Formats: sequence, structure tokens, C-alpha cells
Amino acid sequence: MAFFQDLPWHSGETEMKKAMRVPLDDNPTYPALSPQLANHLRIAPLISIGTLDQQGRPWTTLWGGQKGLSQPLAEGIIGIKTLVTAKHDPVVEELVGKEATGQVVRQEGKGRMVSGLTIDLETRKRVKMYGRMVAGALMMREDEATDAKQAIAEVQLVLKIEQSLGNCPKYLNKKAISQALSSPELVADSPVLPQQALDLLGKADLFFISSSQKYVDMDTNHRGGPAGFLRVLSNNTPGAVLVYPEYSGNRLYQTLGNLKVNPRAGICVPDFDTGDMLYLTGETEILIGADASKLLPRSNLAVKLTVTSARFVSQALPFRGTGGEASPYNPVVRYLATEKQHTTSQDQELAQATLLLQTKLTPTISRFKFALTNSTRHKAGQYVTLDFSAKMDMGYSHMRDDDPRSLNDDFVRTFTVSSPPTDPPHPTRRLKDDEFEITVRKVGMVTEELFKHQGTESGDRMVLEVGVMGFGGEFEVRLADAEEKVAFVAAGVGITPLIPSLNTLNIGQVYVLWTVRAEDLGLVSDALSGCPRLAASLRLFITTATKTQVEEMKKLESEGARIEQRRMCHDDVQLDDVNRYYLCTSTELRKHMMAWLPAKELVFEDFNF
Repeated sequence: MAFFQDLPWHSGETEMKKAMRVPLDDNPTYPALSPQLANHLRIAPLISIGTLDQQGRPWTTLWGGQKGLSQPLAEGIIGIKTLVTAKHDPVVEELVGKEATGQVVRQEGKGRMVSGLTIDLETRKRVKMYGRMVAGALMMREDEATDAKQAIAEVQLVLKIEQSLGNCPKYLNKKAISQALSSPELVADSPVLPQQALDLLGKADLFFISSSQKYVDMDTNHRGGPAGFLRVLSNNTPGAVLVYPEYSGNRLYQTLGNLKVNPRAGICVPDFDTGDMLYLTGETEILIGADASKLLPRSNLAVKLTVTSARFVSQALPFRGTGGEASPYNPVVRYLATEKQHTTSQDQELAQATLLLQTKLTPTISRFKFALTNSTRHKAGQYVTLDFSAKMDMGYSHMRDDDPRSLNDDFVRTFTVSSPPTDPPHPTRRLKDDEFEITVRKVGMVTEELFKHQGTESGDRMVLEVGVMGFGGEFEVRLADAEEKVAFVAAGVGITPLIPSLNTLNIGQVYVLWTVRAEDLGLVSDALSGCPRLAASLRLFITTATKTQVEEMKKLESEGARIEQRRMCHDDVQLDDVNRYYLCTSTELRKHMMAWLPAKELVFEDFNF
């Protein structure tokens, strides 16, 4: 629990609360060593520590490897005794020096500011602390955990604790921590990051960040999310620029409050698989509202960090972490605007679409017809971005265990348009100029909400109106001439980008390889009813069919479709007269295709934004 005290907010925290329109409630920070912190220090296997260097720049590190990091020594005084990286750890260097001499470093007067976070990733518990250094030492001792008889580095630190605060378990991805030998090597010492560091950022699902109210106060905390949530905006001279979203939290804004007053942060990013570590410090900018969404779409709050100094150290950590369950609160990765094509910015006025009709095709797939307030302006193969927030956003809450993903869900989704465009007009188009259709599988909270509504044409008066952010994408199947042949490889509803073009393409020039669940044969029947000529080009791959479904397959075969009751494999896609393949499949099957067809042109579009 947190210990509520009538403490004042720092000016930066107050500024952030006003900017985010959050009430100025009491500050829950405990103004001393809390029983919660004293207990957690004894059982947590890791502790992140932050301090300032001689230039006033924050740095952050991660220590530990086994439980029992600390114990109380006197009233408000704790002692930390734990394994550390023997070389190149900037926090170790600042606090106790570069050499493991065992010499005690004592702090006179108030002592150096030190912030920390005890963390147990197995139980998803963490407690923050802030205080002043009393004394410390760095020494070498013989490893007692293995038979290696190798000397390992150990730090001993005495701190006077002035503040502590328990934090919630949101965004903590579980990991089991075990001790390991470190063998640190400095790979790079530059604000322009090496490839190994970029690879680490691409897979990291947490980092630790320290910030300060200049020389008055400090804070160290955790930031977690899905792998890759910390994005690299650029990596050029004078230094790399990183961006990450600030997810819905406890709205205390202690880190952001510090950055508002003193826009500097120190970050460490550990690699729990290899023991590598990225340490960096830099200048920060807080992005709110439209400023955040323009750089990191679908974000209302983000932090941009321009690196001024960094170290990448291989095999630095005296521990490893075995991955476990991801946090149920993690949203999907939010990609940079420069990484993906986006239709509109969030500050534009949305068009509105009204659901007219739901047509059920399979137990989990339906076609939905919408009417816009004006004519549609999409092309074949494009997607539409719909905003369901007006219907589904329940507002802020700190925790929501019954529906954790909803806390960071903006309720914006992209769906491929499965109806032909209005321009140029085509006689097979059965819709009005202001109508469009999407064909959707029920897979999450937004689609579940969509499936509840039948529309208005059938007499159901549950009118559903959603915002339309725009149409986008370039995934139209094109033929260079009357001789060229192409292949379209689809999985499930991945056939939808092809459907709008079926009656305008010479389908005889297109090989259609489609893997479908047996329970989704209704989707195949619907596609063939809209374009019977598709059957001659179609090769279906279906597994695990019931007797009833086998009868459905026989009917499709009688219409000209070729059916294989097995998975698609390497030989199936080796088409000698095809050089260009359009892919709309799962990521796993796409990886197989890239391995199977290394010399072919593969065209696909990601929908991960």
C-alpha cells in the first residue's frame, strides 16, 4: 500500500497535473523509510539506482542477482550489499569510484543524492526510494554461487532514506532472476548507438529511468510495455533520439514533474538474455496531446530523449532473467509516424459512419456495411481507420483488472475495405456512393463491440456511429500487362484486400493461394458468390474438417476450386511463371514465404499501428 501524507507537490508535478487536467490530491509519498520498503529490500532480487554525475546529468543502473539486497542499520538508515558490474557502470563510478579497492568513500554534509527502485519481476512488486549517501565501497570477492572461483564485484552502500513509495504492478513483465558471471567489455562509448544497442532497444520490454529536481530531489522508476515500445527516432551525430509513450499510470507524474523542471534523464536498458547493458543520459522533451500524436500516433503523452552520452557494455550484468508472463496491461507497440503511413492526425475533425447492416458469414466473421456522411474516396486494397472511442472510452482509472488493456486503448482500429471503390464506377458494385464494407473477424474488445450491432436496415435500432479517421494504404493487386501473372497468398480474412478488385482484374492471371480454417468456409462461399470466376484461380488449404465441412468443401470443388486438406508448404508457392507475390498472412507464414521465395518480389503491408 502507499502511505498517504499531506506533502506538497513539487512545481513540476503541479505543472504536469494542470497540463493533464488532473486534480491536485495529496502526495502519497512516505517521508522516511517505510515498513514496505524495509521489507521489500530484504526480498527483492534487483535494485535500480540513480544518481547525478559531476555535470549534473542523471545516470541509472541495475544491480542484484539474488534476494536479500539490504537491511535496516538504524532509524532511517539502510545498508545495501549486492553484486554489480565490475567495470563501466557509470553509477558505480560516481558513487564509489572505478577501482575495487575496498576503500570506504564517505559523504560529508547532506551527502550525494541517490534514488532507487527495488523490484521483483516474478511477483510484479516495486518500491521507490530516495535519500542521501552516507558511505560506500567497491570490492572484489570470490564467487560463492558457482565453482568458478572467479572474483566478482560487490558494492556496499549506506543510505539515509528520506522518501519511499510503493508502486502498482502495471506494465511489469514477469522474469525469473538468477545469478550469473559478468565479463564486462565496453563495446561503444558514444551518443550515436552501435547496432547491438539498437537491437537491444528493438526487443527490450523494460528500462529504468532516473530524473531529478536539479539538486533537491531525485526519482528512479521503471517503464515497461510490449517488446520494442521504446522507439529510435534517429541515430545520427550528435546523438541518437529515442521516444517512448507514457502509459496510463497513477497520475502522480513524479518522473515527468522532474523532467518538466529539469529536462534531463538517465536510462539503463538491460538485456536479460545476454547480460548486455545500455547506459545513456540525455536531454528530454515532454510531448502532450497533438504534439505526442504527431510523432507517436495514438499517444496522448510521450517523452523524447536526445542522447548526449551513452555506453554499451557487453556481458555486464551479474544476473540473467528468464522471461515469463507479459503484463496484461501492455498495449500494442505504438510505432513512430515516420515508420508507418497514417491517414490523419488526431487533431483533425472526424467524419462519421453509421452501421447499416451486419451479414454473418461464419461463426466469427461478419461483413459490415457503413454509410458515410458523404461519398467514400478509397481505392481498392486500402484500409479504413475507425475511431470507436466515443462509444467505448470509459475514462481514467488507475487499475482495471477486469479489462486491463482498456486503460491504454485509444479504441482506434484499421480494417481493410472489402467493397469496390466508387471511382471508377463498376456495374458489379452493389453499394451507394456513400457506403463501404469491411469484413472482420471477432478477435478483441473493439470487434466484440462491433459484432453486438446488427445495423439499421434489419430493424435493429441499436444505431452505431463511429468516427472515420480516413482511408489509406497501397495494397492494390496490379498487373503490368496482359501477359504478367502474379500470386496472392492469403490467410483467413487476409483475402479482403483482393475482393474489391475481383471483378476488375483478369483473375485468370492471378494465382490465389488461400489458407482457411474449416469453420470459415462460409467466407470462401461468399467470395465465390461475388465472383464465380475466382474458383478457377483458387487453391485452398484447409485442415481438420468435420463431416459437414467436408460436404461444404465438395461443393466448392464442384464450383472449380482446388482444395488441399493440409497446411501450405514450400513446394506450393514455387510458381515458375510468377515473379511478384502479394502477401496478406500471419507474421509467421510471411516469414516462411520470405525464406521460401528469396529471389521473388514480395509485396505486403503491415497493419501494426
